[in-house]
Amino acid sequence: MPCALLGDRASGKTTFLGLLYSAQVKYGTGVHDDFRFHAPMASLNVMSAVYEGMKDARFPSATLKEEITELSFIFGYLRKVTGKLPYYIRQQNWVKPFSTLRFSAYDVSGEDIEEFIETGIASRPLIQQLLKSVVIVVLVDCSKMTTDIDTPPYKKMLRYDSTVAKLMVAFQTYKKQEYDRLKDSGVNPDAPIIYPAFVLSKFDTLRDDVLARLGLHQGFPEDKRARREYAEALLRVFVPQTLSQIRGGKVAGVSMDKAEYFLSWVRTETQEGMEPVGQPRIVRTGFRPEGGGEPDFSYDEYVHFIEHFRKIANKIPDDILEAEKFQAQALIRP
Repeated sequence: MPCALLGDRASGKTTFLGLLYSAQVKYGTGVHDDFRFHAPMASLNVMSAVYEGMKDARFPSATLKEEITELSFIFGYLRKVTGKLPYYIRQQNWVKPFSTLRFSAYDVSGEDIEEFIETGIASRPLIQQLLKSVVIVVLVDCSKMTTDIDTPPYKKMLRYDSTVAKLMVAFQTYKKQEYDRLKDSGVNPDAPIIYPAFVLSKFDTLRDDVLARLGLHQGFPEDKRARREYAEALLRVFVPQTLSQIRGGKVAGVSMDKAEYFLSWVRTETQEGMEPVGQPRIVRTGFRPEGGGEPDFSYDEYVHFIEHFRKIANKIPDDILEAEKFQAQALIRP
């Protein structure tokens, strides 16, 4: 099941993936052996480099993924039901059936997206891959949130909102076309559905004056309903078209599932009474001079993110050949 990550330029996509990799490593080596992940070598090298840089207090450079257009990995969640697996496979000690989710972040230029939105033609294979995604994760950069409507960050946020909203319509239209094509060929597919999620990136940079103008308190609520209300209070102001599109029900017969909301932040070093000089540096925990330390970030939010996709992966069972292929790749514990 493909999953796409969307984000504006400099919205923190690479940082998000590096932190997700860090959370996967930590979470995947926990007590419960029911979560695994696998990544192609090129993606693994990039994410490992990002993670190692963070352990040395450095944020990733945008040039890290110049040579790769797609960063991808696979989440694997242990299934409780094994009945679909062939008997001879179930008898193998190393085999445990996994629900899988293929997670990809595409480095697609704004020009390519605008061309597709205007013409309806996916001229690049990468755009076609993007449209196949069933799960859509939208990064919203909190550092660009301002109530001053005449500033460049505010106008950039509005342009991003318009582009993502149009993409959502394109996703639904594509799903409907594929659904009709399968029905015409004699297949009886399930009704298409898209699973959206929002990540409020750089949440620690959200300014107090913005919260005050919107009547919101500092700190993200823990209660699920309160989290949704808090997040949507922000999104209604800064990405209203995208939020409306996701909450607007069916388009072309394709439903949107209820959206989920997550935070992403990395604690940075500050100096009392003055602005930090140069590039911001990451605060680390368990620091050791000879071996660096672990970045101080919103780990619990990333665990919630991983577990949220367990529910989705189990809702949409993968073809059994995909499960066997996943096993055949000799998944290793991180």
